[in-house]
Amino acid sequence: MKKIAFFFLLTFAAQAQQEALRMAYPFLPLAINPADAGAYKIFSAKGVFRKKPLFQNIGGASSSQELMSIDMPLNKGDWGLGFLGFNTDQSFATSSGMISSNLGLAAVFSKHWNWGRGHQFSVGANSGINQYPILGKSGTSEMLASVGVGIAYRKEALTLGISKPANRLDGLGDDPLYVQASYYFPVANLHTLKLGTVIRKDQETKFDVNAVFWFQEKIGFGLWYQQTGSEFGDPALLGSFEVPLGINFRVGYSYDFLGKNVTTLGSSTTSEASGFHQIFLSYNLDFGLGKLGQFRP
Repeated sequence: MKKIAFFFLLTFAAQAQQEALRMAYPFLPLAINPADAGAYKIFSAKGVFRKKPLFQNIGGASSSQELMSIDMPLNKGDWGLGFLGFNTDQSFATSSGMISSNLGLAAVFSKHWNWGRGHQFSVGANSGINQYPILGKSGTSEMLASVGVGIAYRKEALTLGISKPANRLDGLGDDPLYVQASYYFPVANLHTLKLGTVIRKDQETKFDVNAVFWFQEKIGFGLWYQQTGSEFGDPALLGSFEVPLGINFRVGYSYDFLGKNVTTLGSSTTSEASGFHQIFLSYNLDFGLGKLGQFRP
């Protein structure tokens, strides 16, 4: 219980904005901490397709987004290399007046130190470009560079991390400073429960919590509460499930039960329940380090 309670005692502050890539961290952890690149000593390619609503209504707003990450170990796992990319059909103004990017690419590098029984300390950095449309100038946009950094510590089932994944070089708004913690433990007969938290700040500190239960390592059911889980900063409550398909593939799905969508008909505007549907696919490959067969909740 002390380890579980520890997750809820961490807090850091930063000024930031949310983007679709960062909000997809339940399936793309590399999106918020570059120190994760190559940390598990396997090649891993992950993709997420997000859509809201699943079927568009007349007069209703819609959004579709494609997000991906690739990472792999180098030099027997002492280093890591990764890539991030995302493309969305919309950009959103934030409450602070900034504009979230709708297209981005980044390269990720990491260094890992391993010692004792399962201790690992990692540092990482990413550098990339993001496309930011300019409000009031229809059809124009600009490409702006950003850099990010992160550190992580792992000891068997425990993971801790601190990161700031995107700092715009023009000084006009950055992503939050993230603090992460997770721990998983067996609950009898190959069942596993993983608990975690992510703490970050936009104009104020936000706390996310999550729990994923794996039934005999064959199917995982998750619940993710994200206090700023949408482009407009609204809370999200994701229900998710994941299924391994052999040792190389994993597929998953999640839905935001708190999501809303705006419908405009004539002069009237209404809001209705319609959260993001997310489809997840992961492909993993052993790079000769014998780590592919290890179960990772």
